Amino acid sequence: MKFLHLSDTHIRMNYTTNSLTNELFNEYNNPTIHLANLLKQIKEEEYEFAIITGDLVHEGSIEDYELFKQLWQEIVPEIPYYFCRGNHDRQHSFFEGMDVCRSEEGDYLSYQMKDGLRIISLDSAQEEHHEGKISIAQMNILTEWLKKSAPKGTILLQHHPLAWEEPGIATEVPIGFEDVIRQSDVIGIFVGHIHQGTTMPYAGKMQYMAEAMSFGVDEYPDRSIFTNRNGYNSCSLTDQGLFVYHHYICPEQTVIGQLAKPFEGNF
Repeated sequence: MKFLHLSDTHIRMNYTTNSLTNELFNEYNNPTIHLANLLKQIKEEEYEFAIITGDLVHEGSIEDYELFKQLWQEIVPEIPYYFCRGNHDRQHSFFEGMDVCRSEEGDYLSYQMKDGLRIISLDSAQEEHHEGKISIAQMNILTEWLKKSAPKGTILLQHHPLAWEEPGIATEVPIGFEDVIRQSDVIGIFVGHIHQGTTMPYAGKMQYMAEAMSFGVDEYPDRSIFTNRNGYNSCSLTDQGLFVYHHYICPEQTVIGQLAKPFEGNF
């Protein structure tokens, strides 16, 4: 079973109407074009499905989500995709734009099966804060979903990392959440948000982060530096286990912008 892991596509029809995207993107560095070009390249490859770990659009409208879906349908309609909500996927447009339902708390939660593999999406996004949080209600739902093992195990999707080296970046979770993951059949945790391709352990499982499709981020004590680096992961689930490969589309470190720390709110 082979699948594609994309993250932080940050699609917009018009990048000039947002202060951050207006600074970062132009006709030569356009995330919408990046996504379209990649989908055209993978069209002939045998990916059974794709996962997108949040920030599908950048604080956009319903029409921006329609553009995302249109690109996928026109280029790779034969590849189904599963996704989670990121901090730049605002609730007011995300649910209608992606035509999905809210939980009682207003979150996007998803449980789906693909040829024996269970795919669960949690909602770590907060409307007023940049970093992630998982509620007790989400943990309780996840616990119920994981009570029975899936034939090929479970992959967990959420936007924000559960594990990260820098304090304050890891997702805030309720007491007991780590034990839920540790005792489950989860074979991989797939995340985004940081715009860096990394692999880290969490609760005895492996967490896989994809490079962003839109732009790269290099962190320094006083600022975040944005570059034109981008990429994705390809994943293979075999009898030996789960293999995840990092791929760079544009590996150069050309600086395209920066943001001083500390961040205020959910930029």
